[in-house]
Amino acid sequence: MLEVSLSAAPLLFPAFAVLGVLFGVAAFLLARRRGRPPLGPVLWAVALAGESAATLTPTTSGSFGRPSCVFDPGGWEVAHGLQGALNLALYVPLAALGVWVFRRPLSVAAGCVLLSAGTELVQTALRTGRSCDVADLLDNSSGALLGTAAAVAALAWAGRRPPASRRDALGALGTAGGGLAAVALVVWLYVPLYGPSGHPPPRPDLTDVGVPAQRLMVGLFGPGDRLERTSLTTDTARSAFPLTEAVTDRGRFRFEAWSGLLVSVEFTAPEAAASPPRPEDEVLYTGTQFARTWFPDLAPGDARPTVAAPGPDGARLLTFRPPDASGTRLLEVTVSASGRVLSATASRPR
Repeated sequence: MLEVSLSAAPLLFPAFAVLGVLFGVAAFLLARRRGRPPLGPVLWAVALAGESAATLTPTTSGSFGRPSCVFDPGGWEVAHGLQGALNLALYVPLAALGVWVFRRPLSVAAGCVLLSAGTELVQTALRTGRSCDVADLLDNSSGALLGTAAAVAALAWAGRRPPASRRDALGALGTAGGGLAAVALVVWLYVPLYGPSGHPPPRPDLTDVGVPAQRLMVGLFGPGDRLERTSLTTDTARSAFPLTEAVTDRGRFRFEAWSGLLVSVEFTAPEAAASPPRPEDEVLYTGTQFARTWFPDLAPGDARPTVAAPGPDGARLLTFRPPDASGTRLLEVTVSASGRVLSATASRPR
């Protein structure tokens, strides 16, 4: 959810600055209107602005696939890495400051969990280049619990322990129960879920041509791209079904005409000459996120790619193999040294 590579989200800091000012001013005015000290509400509003900017700012090198969410019980392992630590840390100040301001620790913790779940849903719905992953929800919820516990301990040490009230408990129950139930209902109705086995959703009827080339083009290359031509082709090494090949002014891609599954994509737009090389973990994260969103059947949430040695230009080749694959089903993603996805090719021979 939270991009490690800041170069992948160039609007992150401007978005945070704008939201921080808007949320901060609103919190300041509301606190003054109610006769309360404004410091706490303003700091909490800035923390909320940081969460919104860090999770919803569009990325340039992420993925823009169809709405989907990875549900992987083994995704808890993600918290052991840098990405999981950042997701966890993002919610610690938000929850701690919320307890300081509202003095309702149970409601604040439940609200943070609901906020994280809603954020994951909005990410995949808006297709900003970020993916929906239950592992992110686990990380954020852990951060919210840590922040809540730290704030309660700090207030108790200062002799201002928040009172345990029935109102707080009922508010937390209503927020967690009603809010999460609503999010789960929306996901169940509109967002395909992918488990550890990476099984895709049911295939459409033969009369359905799958995902239109225009929709895939906008998702992969962004708005403003031009579809130059499409054609039917076959590639038995990649798929047993006919493929639709589309060429745009920024690259080309192929997908199964029957199912709509993406088979390959190549980005041909030149990279900015001044793009600096990124650390290896950021490069790997970009490729993994792209794979999880566009090829969830081949790169489920717990998938760990094998990484080849960098080429002469510093590009990395990431190879994903599903846990149940016999060796013929795989995905290869190439990422440049600056953290930009260059190409991806899937093999799904039946």
